[in-house]
Amino acid sequence: MFTRCRTTLSSAVKAQPTTRRSPAAGLPALALACSLLLASCGGGAGNPATPGDPDASLRVQPSMVPTDRSEAHRFLVQASFGPDANSIARVNKIGYDNWIDEQMAKPLGTRYLTLTEASSAQRQNEGPDSYDVIGGWWTNAVRDPAQLRQRVTFALSEIFVVSTLSVNNGRLVASYMDTLYDHSNGKYRDLLKAVALHPAMGQYLSHMGNRKGDPATGRVPDENFAREVMQLFSIGLQQLTPDGEVIQVNGQAVESYTADDVKGMARVFTGWSWHIPDGKAALDWWLCFWRSAQCKDTSQETLPMSAYKTEHEPGPKAFLDTRIEQQTANAEGNAERSLASAINRLATHPNTAPFISRQLIQRLVTSNPSRAYVGDVAKVFRDSDGDLTQVVKAILLHDEARNPSNYPVATYGKLREPVIRYAHILRAVPHSSIAYNASATAGRVPVYMVTETDDVNAGLGQTPMRAPSVFNFFRPGYRPPRSLMGAATLVAPEMQITSEASTLGYANFVSNNLTTGWGLRNNPQNRNDVQFDTGGWNGVATSASQLMDAVATAMIGRVLPNDTRTQAIAVLNSMPVTQANGAADANGIRMRIQSAILLTAVSPEFTVQQ
Repeated sequence: MFTRCRTTLSSAVKAQPTTRRSPAAGLPALALACSLLLASCGGGAGNPATPGDPDASLRVQPSMVPTDRSEAHRFLVQASFGPDANSIARVNKIGYDNWIDEQMAKPLGTRYLTLTEASSAQRQNEGPDSYDVIGGWWTNAVRDPAQLRQRVTFALSEIFVVSTLSVNNGRLVASYMDTLYDHSNGKYRDLLKAVALHPAMGQYLSHMGNRKGDPATGRVPDENFAREVMQLFSIGLQQLTPDGEVIQVNGQAVESYTADDVKGMARVFTGWSWHIPDGKAALDWWLCFWRSAQCKDTSQETLPMSAYKTEHEPGPKAFLDTRIEQQTANAEGNAERSLASAINRLATHPNTAPFISRQLIQRLVTSNPSRAYVGDVAKVFRDSDGDLTQVVKAILLHDEARNPSNYPVATYGKLREPVIRYAHILRAVPHSSIAYNASATAGRVPVYMVTETDDVNAGLGQTPMRAPSVFNFFRPGYRPPRSLMGAATLVAPEMQITSEASTLGYANFVSNNLTTGWGLRNNPQNRNDVQFDTGGWNGVATSASQLMDAVATAMIGRVLPNDTRTQAIAVLNSMPVTQANGAADANGIRMRIQSAILLTAVSPEFTVQQ
């Protein structure tokens, strides 16, 4: 069904005016025309090591080296926020497997917390808020060399959701992103424990300050996190086969947990609240539990929650065929043991490996992986005790990821979500950030000064770390209603945030940013922070065909298909690059280059990942 997105640019060509217009006026019109394209959707043999080469000890297998530049590019679309010349050269030199190992071992270049605090300082805030989280996210997505771990971290953030719509403390959310990154190459069970105890998640799903039951008042433990940790973070709603298929009895799906399991799990997550800072242990417990003025420290926003024995449920806890017996001797230690038992049960549950594996495949490679693909990755998950480095490697090196021609093209691929598309543009098209450059020059932490992109009509319809609910921006099982995909029982998660309005909004957002830049106007130059530099294509701009091929190769790794390419060239040829006297027209050249970038950015080859 994804092949139906591969339409032509005929609508754009017919709608494009032939009269000269200024860049500011022309590009939005071109964006509107190009957006019709999307509305119908509803290197080489490797380089041998030389003496003294630090890579000389690497074993480079010919089968792991891309056959050509476009294959390296396609791999990096799956494994990063966008290929660039350096990453393509690196993959071509050391092969897919060595590149994955190298990337998954990379430390975070600059901590999200550091970037968020730097953004707050630039904006002269009292403390980091949700806007500062946005700047830090984009800075790492575009600039951090650890691209694979960044991409995996973002995938994890869309499974283990925390949203700034509910948690506006920028330090909390940035620290949560650091936590996801720190565990992105470790064991799933350790990640799940870190997520459960992070104060951002504690606030978001309300198990921070969760109190034990009180029969006298009728109070029962809060069940919010207990439900979501099973439904979304581990085992899912229905029982699954080892390869991820829903188990049915008499035509009905079998539920993976019950209301009683939720109640039992909720009792585990009682008595956890703000971290008790050094030197505060002697205070009355409730002062730190509720984070009163006497027990308030910024470390509490970044360190795991502490167990408070007074409010931990001492009684038995039964869930998912596991029972923790009555505990009375040491309630604080009981909380730790209860948590360890719950995490172990969730990590080893038969559902967890296929449930998490499928979602990671969807986030990185394809929306509708085959049963064999899910089963193979889930086996690696189980055999490695949820080692995410091995799981990610299995996903990216699987034959279904590397050789899609062996599989039905009509069901293969995925619509790329807007923020990933735009991050790819930022990595493919030269640009500068005024705030980033100024901070780097002054010896401060450099960070982009940008803001939310939620606006469907004039933005991306999506802002990182700002999902509308714990179910993320879109659900992994979403089927577009009244569509061929839905009729074929195919899912297209990203289509849940795709509409005619969002499609036009994306095109106009890219168009406007190419012309006037993007971000906050908080600099002495009084310009938007991010400015694109298209001058590198000036030398080929007089030839529409050379320009279109050069831009497409930079953005999608190859030239556009013949029919699309022919019509795109016709659009560019309608845009003069010389003045009446024959002299070069700098504005015309710039507008032609910007249009070539835009035409590529709205093409099916860019928006649909295959």
